[in-house]
Amino acid sequence: MNARERRALIGRAALCYDPRMPRIRCPKCSQAYDIPAQTAVKLPTSIATCGCGELLCGNREQILARFASEGSIPEIDLAAFRIEDAAPAARAEAREDDPFDTSQPRSVRVIARGATESVNTVFTIDREPLWIGRRGCHVEIDDAELSIRHCSIVRRGDQLLVVDHDSHTGTFFDGEQIEEAVVGDGTHLLRAGSALICIEPAAGPGRPVEAIALREDELLEASPQLMKRLLERAAKAQAAQLPVAPRRLVLICTAGSLSGQEFEVGPLGLVVGREGDVRVPDEFLSRKHFSIFFDAEGVLRIRDMGSRNGTFLNTLPARDTRVRPGDQIKAGVNEFRVEERE
Repeated sequence: MNARERRALIGRAALCYDPRMPRIRCPKCSQAYDIPAQTAVKLPTSIATCGCGELLCGNREQILARFASEGSIPEIDLAAFRIEDAAPAARAEAREDDPFDTSQPRSVRVIARGATESVNTVFTIDREPLWIGRRGCHVEIDDAELSIRHCSIVRRGDQLLVVDHDSHTGTFFDGEQIEEAVVGDGTHLLRAGSALICIEPAAGPGRPVEAIALREDELLEASPQLMKRLLERAAKAQAAQLPVAPRRLVLICTAGSLSGQEFEVGPLGLVVGREGDVRVPDEFLSRKHFSIFFDAEGVLRIRDMGSRNGTFLNTLPARDTRVRPGDQIKAGVNEFRVEERE
């Protein structure tokens, strides 16, 4: 398992060492779960939730995939692995023994012009990222060029890193565009959109960085590329559900004044009568005698339109009846046949 997979496995939970199996601990209620190895290997690509409702494993893309009803992201039930007798003191001690993360929280001063006021605050970052963007962030900046959640400052071990989050206009750290960069000692200039932000590691404690939840609509906006993929997938799914017309269906007049003439049934269908798409000079026909059309499921149907003398499909009255290639239609003294063509 590489470093990225390991971070995904840790997610928003605190893991502590157990020689037999991994242990996940909920950061909200401190409930612990001992995870068997065969289940633990599935966690990086799954979603798992504590009994209190806190998300323990899973990332934004996986949650969005579930919103899009992909059905490819499994959800693991951790109830069977719950540790019932874990005392709070033991949990705190176990957390200190966490082999993945034994470092201390880090503080950083952020100076920026916010959406409603200027920001000059020291933040202490532990397990939650410090978000910078337009909405749902610890540092909110009123700038149209910023993404909803543009970038973040995270603690990874003893280091602080700036991470771009698939932003529209990119994140620039000390003049260079980055995907992620280490925040060293001294003052650094961060540019997000047209906003300029000064960041500097700080020694003392500051405002603790806690999780900020995004609404579903904001969550979708937060990743433009992923949103585009979801929209493309939804468009393909919608196209797959649209009615599929036969290759070509034609209405052929076999008896009457239009005998021998053919009329293709298009997506909007045909109206046959003394007035309509197919005009038949027959005093026994109504002005709009019958229509032949595709229904919502792509099935060809015939419907009598309140004619005086009726419409007949294979000698039976046709009020709203399915039509198949080879069927015969009679209206007044006229006869028609439906055929399928290449």
